[in-house]
Amino acid sequence: MNEPSTKTNSGSGESDTKSSPPVVTSARWLFVLLGLTWLVIGIASIFRLGTASSVVPEIVLWIFAALMFINALLLFWLGWGIGRDNRLYYYFGILLLAVNVLLTLMDDFGTLDLITLVINISLLVLLIGWRSIFLSK
Repeated sequence: MNEPSTKTNSGSGESDTKSSPPVVTSARWLFVLLGLTWLVIGIASIFRLGTASSVVPEIVLWIFAALMFINALLLFWLGWGIGRDNRLYYYFGILLLAVNVLLTLMDDFGTLDLITLVINISLLVLLIGWRSIFLSK
């Protein structure tokens, strides 16, 4: 019947990003910020590969770096997709953020871990607290 004014009826299932609620715009930018953070961490990990003296085999360090880049790509994808009338983005975002929080807490904890933890938890609170906006059609 009546459609919210923030949605388009183009048949593509996408919302108009110019008229998105501020909470959706904030979530998008936080996903992008997290993606950039993981991209930087992944690049830094690659540059440290040859210099780090570690008991961990180098192939394992390459796999960790690859996982960081995959995480960054998924976060960028979620930043693009959140608020586009597709519940997949919302639920996958909750899942990925929860996994990121758990993995952050199970690792050596440093400054970058604190930064990503704060952003992950802030974004989780944002998504869960305003779920009616993200899940509305």
